[in-house]
Amino acid sequence: MIRVLHFGDPEGARRRIVFLGAAQGDAERLVGGLRAILLSIPLQDGISRDLPALLDQRGIPHARGRDVLLFSVSSMGELDRRGEDAPGPGDILVPVREAVDRYQRRDFVLRCRDRSLDLSGTPRIMGVLNVTPDSFSDGGKFLSVDRAVDHGGEMAGEGADIIDVGGESTRPGSAGVPAKVERDRVIPVLRALAETTTAILSVDTTKAQVAREALAAGAHIVNDTSALSGDPGMADVVRDSGCAVVLMHRQGTPETMQHSPSYDSLFDEILDELSERIEAAEAAGIPRDRILVDPGVGFGKRLEDNLALLRHLADLRNLGKPILFGPSRKAFLGKITGREPGERAFGTAASVAIAVLGGAHMLRVHDVKEMRDAIRVAAAVAGGVEC
Repeated sequence: MIRVLHFGDPEGARRRIVFLGAAQGDAERLVGGLRAILLSIPLQDGISRDLPALLDQRGIPHARGRDVLLFSVSSMGELDRRGEDAPGPGDILVPVREAVDRYQRRDFVLRCRDRSLDLSGTPRIMGVLNVTPDSFSDGGKFLSVDRAVDHGGEMAGEGADIIDVGGESTRPGSAGVPAKVERDRVIPVLRALAETTTAILSVDTTKAQVAREALAAGAHIVNDTSALSGDPGMADVVRDSGCAVVLMHRQGTPETMQHSPSYDSLFDEILDELSERIEAAEAAGIPRDRILVDPGVGFGKRLEDNLALLRHLADLRNLGKPILFGPSRKAFLGKITGREPGERAFGTAASVAIAVLGGAHMLRVHDVKEMRDAIRVAAAVAGGVEC
């Protein structure tokens, strides 16, 4: 996929260029003429054969990596301009322009059944409500319907825009549960929350049967950690209901995903796989304005992978979809801080703030009140005026 590469400074850009296989001298030359938009084009793409000549005509440095052509521009206008003796770029730049447009898009409106969620301002909060006995952080705390509903209402009162109800643990090493068990856990809670709160309701499930009943009980979003690949009937349920869907990346299943996760190129693989799932969703008839993406922090990821997701979360903008990020109380924070899940609020707040600066549109968290402040401060910094 043609993509814009996020970088924080020239040194960060140089590291990414070298990681992608450019020779050291070519990397230094490219960084020496670095512009604001750093692009990567697969070498198997026909554009990569013809584009170097155009770049040379424009005086734009470029380099070959292992599998990509790399170059940077100040704007698309720098490529579009025509020299007196140079041929025009014609159709060669159409997919490049489309890639830049996707990356630069910031504002979205998510349609979810009879509701619409504006994702153009301060990022939204999705509160986690696990009605399971074995979730990694809060398993067993909200097994009774009354306690779960009270906690969901409390999170809504603290500022959660969405309440995400899950009846099957997806912690590393966990095995699945039968649909009936999951259904019996989540449906009464969703039904009661639909009657007592105005928050948008989400169901965290990979099963079409559970999703169908959850939507009938009042859910507006299906949060599918398998990205519609776990159940062949899920895409039809999402399409026909009008709900929104979260497509999450994971490597393996919850039972196996942390055995030996590995990546040759983390972002290439995540972007390619999520792009395929988006295409599958849209091919199944799910409109593009009902789709969010989640890179799946902690789902088949090593510590270095989770940190890279935070460092370069902006790369997910290449998909042209709103981004959900869920670092709350995750194990990678425990590895850094040495703290148990219930003591990771400060680590979560740091990762949430970084994710906001990286362009996240929605944060999935346990501690709503505390994370609301972290999100507001980070959003204020990101949106501040120059002075």
